[in-house]
Amino acid sequence: MSALDTALARVGSELAENLRARLGVWLVLGIVLGYGVLLESDRVRDAYDGYSAATARLARARTLLGGEDWAQRLAGEYETGRALEGAFWEAETEGVAQARLQAALTDMVEGLDLRRPDIRSGVSQAVPDMPGVWQVQMRLGCQYRPGSELQMLYRLATHPKKLVVERLDVRREPSRMTMIVSAYFVGIEPAEAAPE
Repeated sequence: MSALDTALARVGSELAENLRARLGVWLVLGIVLGYGVLLESDRVRDAYDGYSAATARLARARTLLGGEDWAQRLAGEYETGRALEGAFWEAETEGVAQARLQAALTDMVEGLDLRRPDIRSGVSQAVPDMPGVWQVQMRLGCQYRPGSELQMLYRLATHPKKLVVERLDVRREPSRMTMIVSAYFVGIEPAEAAPE
């Protein structure tokens, strides 16, 4: 008889004679089975959640395919695209873009109680992942009277072309406002690479 057979025979006789050992083995088996059931219920719930999400996507797709308003949807998307294009500024070169943004900011400053406005060019760069779109920035620094900073922000927000205030610093003592404004331009041709 091998050592394994001897050990199994000893365990079997111990279980047959000792009630506590039998109860302990059944308890351990119950714990292992309970743990297995809990793990399986998590897997079943995850599978059910995935099935529910796929079913919802399929129902939405069937609804879209069943609709006969594709011409209306296409027209709506076309109008949305035109509105988005209208928000972009247009310029042929980077210099023209900077000049147009500076002129727009100069016009906005007029009539406000801003003292010594200083408008300077900032970063001009192609926007990553958006071919043909350039970001042009200007920095506006000035002294202001309370309320005129809000009027300037209102003018920026209601301008017909899209302007983004990237940064705004307002100090009360002394009253000083600094802002960085970005505009997004289309139509700028990239500069030719210098020959090597």
